[in-house]
Amino acid sequence: MEGYISIIFYCCFDRYSDKLSLLLSKIIVGIGMLYNCLEAWNELGEMINTYLQENLDPATPVINYQSAKELKSTLKLRLDNIGSDRQAVMAEVQNYLKYSVRTTHPQFNNQLNGGFNIEALIGEVVSFITNTSMATFEIAPVATLIETKLINELNDKIGYTNGGGLMVTGGSNANMLAIHCARNSHIADVKFKGNQQFNPCVFVSEEAHYSFKKAVMLMGIGLDNLILIKSDREGKMSSSDLEAKILAAKADGKTPIMIASTFGTTVKGALDPIRENQEIAEKHHLWHHIDGAWGGAALFSQKIGDRLQDAHKADSFTFDAHKLFGTGLITSFLLTKREGVIKAANSGGGSEYLFHHYENADFDTGPSSLQCGRKVDSLKFWLTWKSLGHAGLTKFIDEQLEKVSFFRNFILEHPRLKLVCEPEYLNICFQVIPKNSSLEINQYNLDLRFEMVKTGRFLVNYSSDKDGTLFFRHVFCNNATTNEDLEYFLTELLKLAQY
Repeated sequence: MEGYISIIFYCCFDRYSDKLSLLLSKIIVGIGMLYNCLEAWNELGEMINTYLQENLDPATPVINYQSAKELKSTLKLRLDNIGSDRQAVMAEVQNYLKYSVRTTHPQFNNQLNGGFNIEALIGEVVSFITNTSMATFEIAPVATLIETKLINELNDKIGYTNGGGLMVTGGSNANMLAIHCARNSHIADVKFKGNQQFNPCVFVSEEAHYSFKKAVMLMGIGLDNLILIKSDREGKMSSSDLEAKILAAKADGKTPIMIASTFGTTVKGALDPIRENQEIAEKHHLWHHIDGAWGGAALFSQKIGDRLQDAHKADSFTFDAHKLFGTGLITSFLLTKREGVIKAANSGGGSEYLFHHYENADFDTGPSSLQCGRKVDSLKFWLTWKSLGHAGLTKFIDEQLEKVSFFRNFILEHPRLKLVCEPEYLNICFQVIPKNSSLEINQYNLDLRFEMVKTGRFLVNYSSDKDGTLFFRHVFCNNATTNEDLEYFLTELLKLAQY
């Protein structure tokens, strides 16, 4: 039998020797590439595992603090004419991990994103490997269906029965796109003739995100036509001031097009009065947008979800999953009450080579997007939601709200800590009172904050109020942070505040 196999193999090899040689060489090269790839992947996996394990140790710094000049000298960043080997490349990775801020560390409570979940990492890796664009169903069949499903689920949470939406490159982009849709809906032919003599204006809280300023500058509306509405001590928009300024704008010859309510302001986490602002929007026939980039996660909350019970009446809604659910930058949505308004504002071009008329054309997202090439951001949120379920997302946000209560009570019970305003959401603003009453409290807290940062053990931001009051701003979006971590932070902060 073995002899017959040898004869057959010999005959085949003799007849097809050139083709077999080529095939074998390709197999050998392929095996080599696969081996190198797996070896690099294993090395990276060990680095990442070590990095995440280190985060569990309280002694691990959140950041190895160095000034920009010092870090530039330490890293010695350079690119050479001849490429580097993998060892050198991995050394770059190691340095990146060593000197970057550890946003998955329990003591990172600085920005409105933090924490980690493995499902999002899996989604990010898979979407990178497949490396497709979201422009058409043809090139991204699964991703377009997943994005559509996520939009439908989020619209259902809001209460939009015939809604639309799109994933975008962040909450800033979503807010700008909302203004774009409002202008296109309110001013005839603006898509073709521009703003003309209409002088459109937009109304936002003085506590609203600065993205609104960038949006009106970019869109040619102008900063003078972004009308800021007064807010109260807690940072909530004044509905009475809103209506007064709408009337004043009309009297001044302006064309009001949109009210933007903020649900979860960046600094104080304030929740603007959705119902009152909606009534004013309807009265004056204006587009009502809710910037829920930070606070939109309340859609999943049993504790404060009722604060969004009138959201379904608004025309559009910004939501960032990366700000609370650990999906990583960027996982942003603009959601609309009516399907098709984003496409109506953005469509134009591309039909001659990209957006073909075929059976799946209705699933192409490119005509609705300001971008052509758009990466897949949906998979990481899809896998996260799939893993946790509706109940898991609810549990997550409500646990964060419980941490806020714990932190607030600690501050109220300590004689050297002062609450700046009552928290409505997942932000707590507070000051440390100096022992020496002759010290200026703002400068004292500013110095204390940077002293804390330079220790490397904690990263919590600071901000200031419109009256000049400066304070620590602690946000609660990190799933790794426990009550014990919060108590440890405050205890160590007070130890630093010796004078």
